[in-house]
Amino acid sequence: MVTQLRATLPYVGLRPFEENEAGSFFGRDAEARSLSAAWLRSRLVIAHGPAGAGKTSLLRAGVLPDLAAADADILPVGRVDGPGLTAASPDALEPVVGPGNPFTRALLRCWSHEDESSSLLDALRDLTDRHHPRGASRPILLAIDQFEEFLAPRSARLTPLRSQFVEALAVAAAALPNLRILLVLRTDHREALLPYRRLLLAAGTAGADGPGHGSAVPVTEVAVTPLVPDCAVTALVEPLRAAGIRFAPGAAAACVDDLTTSRTVDATGAESLLVAQTVQPAFLQLVATALWRSRPVADVPVTASWLGPVGNVTAVLGEYLTRALVTTAHEHDLDEDELRAWLTRTFVTERGRRGMVDEGLTMTAGMPTPVLDALAERYVLRCEHRSGSRRFELFDDRLLEPLQRTSGPWPGTGGAATEVGAADYLRAAQVSFADGDLATACAHAEEALRRDPAPSLTRAGTQALRAQLYQAKGRLDQAEACLREAAEIYESLSDTEASGRVLASLGRLLLDAGQVGRAVEDLQAASERLSGDADVQSDLAHALWRAGQPWAAAAIFSAVLTIAPDAVAALAGRAQLRVDLGDDAGAVEDFDRLARAAAAAASGAGDGVELRAVRALALARLGRVAEASGESTTALRDAPDSGPVLWRVAEVIRAAGDEPGADDLLRRSLDATEPALAAHQRTQVSRLLRRSGALT
Repeated sequence: MVTQLRATLPYVGLRPFEENEAGSFFGRDAEARSLSAAWLRSRLVIAHGPAGAGKTSLLRAGVLPDLAAADADILPVGRVDGPGLTAASPDALEPVVGPGNPFTRALLRCWSHEDESSSLLDALRDLTDRHHPRGASRPILLAIDQFEEFLAPRSARLTPLRSQFVEALAVAAAALPNLRILLVLRTDHREALLPYRRLLLAAGTAGADGPGHGSAVPVTEVAVTPLVPDCAVTALVEPLRAAGIRFAPGAAAACVDDLTTSRTVDATGAESLLVAQTVQPAFLQLVATALWRSRPVADVPVTASWLGPVGNVTAVLGEYLTRALVTTAHEHDLDEDELRAWLTRTFVTERGRRGMVDEGLTMTAGMPTPVLDALAERYVLRCEHRSGSRRFELFDDRLLEPLQRTSGPWPGTGGAATEVGAADYLRAAQVSFADGDLATACAHAEEALRRDPAPSLTRAGTQALRAQLYQAKGRLDQAEACLREAAEIYESLSDTEASGRVLASLGRLLLDAGQVGRAVEDLQAASERLSGDADVQSDLAHALWRAGQPWAAAAIFSAVLTIAPDAVAALAGRAQLRVDLGDDAGAVEDFDRLARAAAAAASGAGDGVELRAVRALALARLGRVAEASGESTTALRDAPDSGPVLWRVAEVIRAAGDEPGADDLLRRSLDATEPALAAHQRTQVSRLLRRSGALT
């Protein structure tokens, strides 16, 4: 469920972009092309940048899609860290257990290579020979992300193993002149890379003497920086544009300007402005996500005045800072207010600038060092290796203003720190849930309920979130109970819209659980409160369809499309319903409209493969046999174990006169699991089999 939730969002938040999210990755086109060209051209590429600059996102969502059409063997992105190889294992006992080198084993696991005892060279030859014969001149592109993990100081017992791994990588580079190595790491670890770099360069230069490879550039360094303002505007605007929401002229630029401007106060009370040349991608994502969650309707542009209460950068960063401190304090059994005061006292100087502290042996500036590590993971602090030790400072100047506002204008002036309440715990739970950390989300949600036992907007929101957590665990009864309480609270507070949305979620939950009658009741109640919401009306139509009221469902779909002609969910639903009602010409017309809808691909509404199979059936009944055959063949190839697809393709085959083949696919559909047939679909398939005599 968490994966499905992520797939519907135009912004990814604080996690890196994945390769399949390239369509939402904007503002880095030039950098992606530059790094792609360097990787194809050079024996060794070192892409480096500060923490949080977006290096992993650039690689996965920018460079890999850019190289998709290149004539090259691209290996899965590797990591050389894992159990026993982290700083949390000071004795480093595990790395020496098992065959081969532990860093090599970690890399082979990333490639899904079955024999982890293989040498690196043998594994590379095996992986590339599966697709092309030995001696092929195609470049082999090998990337290792977060290479600072490999370089971080650890037990002395790992030092020879690290050298052994790099030697193996050098042997592979010498033996495979077409091997191109990309190492992605934090800039502060470049010095630690130097001795290993020399070894790799020596091997790369030797390998470049082979036929056709003498022109390969031995090494290229590429700096990855945070976003320049123009690119930040693009990264903010384009994902919303794809979702049908536009910014008024100048609104996005004003938001980005706010991200680059920090207002700070010194010990005398004097204010000053700090203006940065770049925007932190993590902070841009936080603001963008806040805009998305409070987005206007599609035809209303985002204006500067609307951005004021919703997209105010200081407010967004202040809320995030509170969530990060609440989470960290909870993990380390600390008081949130004391942690905030310590953070301000330690990392804001008398001049109102960022201060820096050196890491201690076990405590750093009076706080256990793991607390600082946790804050660095959450983009509150920045950690850099300098002169053989680590130093910490605030992640960015843009945190000075929200930190000072919530801690008083200056530490020690008597200003009370903001009290952490139920709403703060709810926001922390929402962030943890979005990150996929269900255990932490549950803990924060329970604390929010404890701090706010009376009916309130915060309690209603907490119960709605708990419902999602229970649903993710398959505990549908508890999820239903939470949603009902949330709906009742919203009703008592006269928040009709919120009540409608919770009731819609409840109806979808019951529909997925096969409780169609109860789902219809809740979706009808939701549709009364959200009469203009096309998605809720479409969900009600689907429920009525499954409840045996197809004509009522068709009327609702048509009503939605009268108001919103390109509503994807309604188009997809009515197209499938028309096939069941025998209106094949109308169904094909809806399918064609669906294909033309610009938002169809981005919305993710409906199962695209199943829709293809349903369209194939409508085409077959209209006598367009060649088109139907192509559509059904593609659908069956893409989803060979989908019950709904097998059912629809069976009917296509039956329309072509192949009764035995159709019955065989229908029988297969009853056993299919990805996905299985819904209860009402199984009933229809069984009826078809009995009618043909294939099921007694």
